[in-house]
Amino acid sequence: MNPEFERNLWLEAAPGRIAWAGVALGVIYGLTALSSARAPELLGAALGTAGVVVFGACGLIWGARAAGGSVLNEIGDRTWDFQRLSALDPWSMTWGKLFGAASLAWLCALTGLAMVGVSLAWRERPDAVTTPLFMVALALLVQAICMAAALIGVRKARAEGRTARSAGVAGGLLIGVVLLFGVATSEGFQHGAGLSDLSRLFSSRGDVAWWGLVVPASGFRLAAAAAFAAWALAGAWRLMRLELQMQNAPLVWPAFLVFLAAFTGGLVYPGGGLPAAQLTGALVCALCAYAAAFAEPADRVRLRLFASSVAHRAWTRALRLAPAAIWPVVLAVLLTAKAFATAAITGHWEIGPQLWQAAGLMAFMLRDLGVIAFHRFGPRPQRGDFGAVLTLALLYLAGGILGNMGGHGGGVLFAPLPGPPGLSLISGAVQAAVAWWLAARRIKAPEARAAG
Repeated sequence: MNPEFERNLWLEAAPGRIAWAGVALGVIYGLTALSSARAPELLGAALGTAGVVVFGACGLIWGARAAGGSVLNEIGDRTWDFQRLSALDPWSMTWGKLFGAASLAWLCALTGLAMVGVSLAWRERPDAVTTPLFMVALALLVQAICMAAALIGVRKARAEGRTARSAGVAGGLLIGVVLLFGVATSEGFQHGAGLSDLSRLFSSRGDVAWWGLVVPASGFRLAAAAAFAAWALAGAWRLMRLELQMQNAPLVWPAFLVFLAAFTGGLVYPGGGLPAAQLTGALVCALCAYAAAFAEPADRVRLRLFASSVAHRAWTRALRLAPAAIWPVVLAVLLTAKAFATAAITGHWEIGPQLWQAAGLMAFMLRDLGVIAFHRFGPRPQRGDFGAVLTLALLYLAGGILGNMGGHGGGVLFAPLPGPPGLSLISGAVQAAVAWWLAARRIKAPEARAAG
């Protein structure tokens, strides 16, 4: 047996803890059954609801906290450096911590899963099999994301000369999710893209149209959750490889971006056509660029080596040293250009305003990444994330105010808006050039001067 899994199993799922968990679950399900004693026909639905609550509390919340804490607790106990020197390979370390630390949470969550399955089968629901499997995939996805976030927090903390803490990593993950969700659901970002179709992933009723294929919603959401869970596990494994001083081939992250663009674009294609699908993929990749810019440690030495490798045309080395944000930026720009070309070939110019808005968003995305780099490579890198978020918020707020003062069409100079065509693109490109000029000066500065 994997020694890391066995160690975590004995720590988390000791017989005494299992016994107390069994008593608590027995009380929950017993009270649920008693509450339905006067209406036996509602017993199945009541137990199913209790199972969903137990699974959510244990599999999603408790399990996610345990998965993230499997690394952060080692940091706090000062044992992580010793584990990094062990003979375990990255995959054994990854799944040993992921499933071992959350072993008791999974034991409790599986009881809820059983209740949900029995309840759905009792009521002869067609999703009696796919819904429990979807719940398992969703729990794996959330737990793997939390573990990956913990590993990202450890890498960033080490680069910034501080210690990663559970509260800081959890807070950063929560703020990041809220910010990305806010941007993705804003009218300016998803105008005409149809990203609202993503809400169908949480429904098991009806059908879903994806790239012209009509499939049952229950099966589609199961396949989607399983695919994203597999990608999340791959991400946690690759981050664990970096923690164990190994190098990653530049394949998985670009492959995930292509998958994500194809997945989201397929949801838009049936109603919006190919140009709209390509724009949706571009916008999702733009979101990934923001996430990657904040997630990767600010390492000016690595950036200098990357620039040197590109200058000397050492492409293999350059690909390994490339910042994570480069791949989504390149893919987003290519998909936007492809959407223009597709619209020109097919004559779908009714989405012309959306095309120009997406082009402007690409320019403002480059500006924002420059602002993020400027702050993260500043004299106080541990405050770089906060400074970048605050600066971006002030830029868009000031831009909105100045745009309103400038009358009709003035806002396009300060935000990616559809018209007049091309004006947001030009304005964003100029601002991006200024932002990256300032950021490049900080990146090129010697360490001592940058810290001073």
